[in-house]
Amino acid sequence: MELIVLAIKDIFRRKGKSLYLLIAIVIPVAILSTILLTFDNADSSLSTLASKFGFTLIVQPKNIRVDKISQIGVNTQEYIPEGVIADVERIVRETIRNPKDKVITVVRFYQEDDLLIGKAKVSSVVAGIDFKTELEAKPSWKLTSGRWPENDQEAVLGGSYASSRKVSLQDTVTLGGSEFKVAGILQNYNSSEDYMVFAPFAVIQKLYNKSGFVSVINIQNVSLDKDKKMLQTAVAEINKNIPNIMALSPQQFSTMKYALLKKSLKFLMAIVVATIAVSIFSIFNIVTSVLYSRIKEIGLLKSVGASRSQLLTIFLSEYLSIGLMGGLIGYPLGLIMTYLLDSLLLKLGAGIKINILYVLVALLVGVFCSLIASFYPTYRLSKIKITDSFRSQWEG
Repeated sequence: MELIVLAIKDIFRRKGKSLYLLIAIVIPVAILSTILLTFDNADSSLSTLASKFGFTLIVQPKNIRVDKISQIGVNTQEYIPEGVIADVERIVRETIRNPKDKVITVVRFYQEDDLLIGKAKVSSVVAGIDFKTELEAKPSWKLTSGRWPENDQEAVLGGSYASSRKVSLQDTVTLGGSEFKVAGILQNYNSSEDYMVFAPFAVIQKLYNKSGFVSVINIQNVSLDKDKKMLQTAVAEINKNIPNIMALSPQQFSTMKYALLKKSLKFLMAIVVATIAVSIFSIFNIVTSVLYSRIKEIGLLKSVGASRSQLLTIFLSEYLSIGLMGGLIGYPLGLIMTYLLDSLLLKLGAGIKINILYVLVALLVGVFCSLIASFYPTYRLSKIKITDSFRSQWEG
């Protein structure tokens, strides 16, 4: 214990060179922490990113006739019995085999109808949806104005539809003989949703005498987003086991994004390894320089009875302490860098989250860099003879 205390005192006695060593350790630790935390945030935010580009998979009637598709490209006249929903969910859960994995099922009912806006009659597509479930599955959904409906007689309009028809908040639209107040205007997403009128699911079903039927079943699941083969298996099983429906993966952006995420992580980890190697080389040079300047000190310690193992303990304890400090400083610095990177560039909205596992990784990397770089010069100079330590060539 006394040897470790002596080692810590030596660190503070050589503040300048100890600071150089500390910086050489902090840099790779901070870079590694930034990369790990950023990819962890990206992974946890994958469902949000994927939701901007559609659902994981959709289930619709099997043979949709072209003449029954609306002008904005959705099926408005063919339906699926609601009983199919439970079968689809069962197959998806059997495919992912993880009871804790969240499967979000979003159903929609589409109907093309003539709406009354004021006194004007306009042909439109009405979408009956459950707003709470839709927002859970698609956190990217935003309103440009207003709020989400709070009762059964309120609706949300797609942005393009509202602007083209000059409809604003608090105006009313009449569909199926029932009047709805416009509660919010949806942000444009360059999709068919920009041209729809959204109202509560059960109300629209009842209004058009289609209780017990849906137009489409949408599934959102992160595991399927991440695994292309698992997604293909789920689609194939649904099509095989449920008649008169067709399951599709309308886009595989999220699957491709996750694959790209993993490849990017491997590439950046290679950069981290290179950074650690450079840091170890720098630490090695600094340690060697410091130890050669302490040759006489080593000789004095040996002359008063210090053994080789005691010398190794003293010097390695110094560098172990510096490595731990490097890890303790590097991780918070990585947190700050991650936050700035997210706020200014990535916009994942993950904030600052402390991960205990990554704290331990940061400490281990700091200790690893320090001990690996310092062991050889420490070991070599601990073998020096007392008489050789006072030779004039070591001075300076």
